[in-house]
Amino acid sequence: MALHFPRIPLDTERTLTTTTERHTGTTTITADGRIDLATETPWHDAVMTAATTDTGPLVIDLTTVTHLSWASTAVLARAHRACTRRGRTLTVQARGAVLTTLQTASLTQHLTIVPTTNPTTVPHQRSATGWLIA
Repeated sequence: MALHFPRIPLDTERTLTTTTERHTGTTTITADGRIDLATETPWHDAVMTAATTDTGPLVIDLTTVTHLSWASTAVLARAHRACTRRGRTLTVQARGAVLTTLQTASLTQHLTIVPTTNPTTVPHQRSATGWLIA
């Protein structure tokens, strides 16, 4: 008997929106959606551009990110090193599963991570399967 798993539509689950705002010397990058192999390029480009070209503090807001892959956490470590070399600070705001990923990856030892309790504005979509495991 073969196992069958439902397919998740790529246009609903694997989307990422990044916005960069600059106010009073502070650069804030807000990510919204899912950060994984499929969306890592725009994520990497936005973070590293801000880390290497802007001045002043850098804030990365991950409070509305629904998933952060292990591979994508390396971007935060590279951005931290780039900011440190330029005498800048990097602060990451996260909550829920993303915060757990950052803590499990031991990034809390190197990065300033601020846990937030703001509710996400992105509704969590659940997928249903025909399997019942008891």
